[in-house]
Amino acid sequence: MTFRRFAIILLVVLVVGVFAQTPAICKEQFVAVVITGNLPRYKEAHEAFVKILRTGGMGEDKVKVFVQMPNPDAMSWANSIRKAVGVGADLIITYGAPVTLIAQKEVRGVPILFADVYDPVSLGIVKDLAVTGSDISGVSGNTPLDTLVKTMGQIRPTKKIGVLYSTSEQGSALQCRKIEELGGKFGYSVAKGDVKSAADIQKSIEALGSSVDCLYISESVVISQNLKAIIATAEQKGIPVISQIPGLGDLGGLVTLETDPVEQGQLLGVHAIQVLNGQKVFTLPVRSPKRIALVINLLAAGKMGIKIPFEALSSATRVIK
Repeated sequence: MTFRRFAIILLVVLVVGVFAQTPAICKEQFVAVVITGNLPRYKEAHEAFVKILRTGGMGEDKVKVFVQMPNPDAMSWANSIRKAVGVGADLIITYGAPVTLIAQKEVRGVPILFADVYDPVSLGIVKDLAVTGSDISGVSGNTPLDTLVKTMGQIRPTKKIGVLYSTSEQGSALQCRKIEELGGKFGYSVAKGDVKSAADIQKSIEALGSSVDCLYISESVVISQNLKAIIATAEQKGIPVISQIPGLGDLGGLVTLETDPVEQGQLLGVHAIQVLNGQKVFTLPVRSPKRIALVINLLAAGKMGIKIPFEALSSATRVIK
């Protein structure tokens, strides 16, 4: 039995145990889901979330799940959150930092659970991972940036890192600041490209040009919706791409440090079952990802004439050939 299969079985056992130890639901409950953007990783996470919910005894006769996928802008996100409150949701689920931050401001009296939020403490969503301080908890999407930067440094000397980010998204801007902070430790400078729309992507990469040794792609909706174009442009210019965005390694990123969207959804589902059975959200710690993959793409390396040293390969969780 593989570790992944064992972990899923163990999680299901936990879910069923949680359900069995709590009082039976006496009325139909309503879960409102708001997704930051139409991205593959959110689809995977949500499918896993619903599967855990149903496996844990929360059938459609007991819990209705209503999904909203608004346009990726602040006004649309806010309207969807208000709609969730207005229709009387018993629990609000948010995927991604932008809509979670809006829900935190807009919602009072309805518990919130989030997934795929990079560093919810630094973003001010929760006070602490162990004690959140309010009716909000969930699953962090945080992965150690220093591991990503260190691995890239093993592959080629890195004196200057280009960063694509968006000042309009706090999670993306936070990742940019983290990259800058690590510059002192690893001895590199940072050149930034602020992306507010798809039209900014090409000119931002052009501005960074050949002066950077690699390009870090932060987690932003507008950026994530244009990953193929970003990878293609970077490849044309011979700039290796590094990121924490799940799935980017398969699209052509040279080095990525990725959480597992399925695990995000599963952990979120466990929390949701506890809340729907009466447990208070403020008693639930923010769960941290366990399945984190360091992915190295040898195909991308070959296209740019980059040789991956054994030291870097030996630390990889997965190698794309």
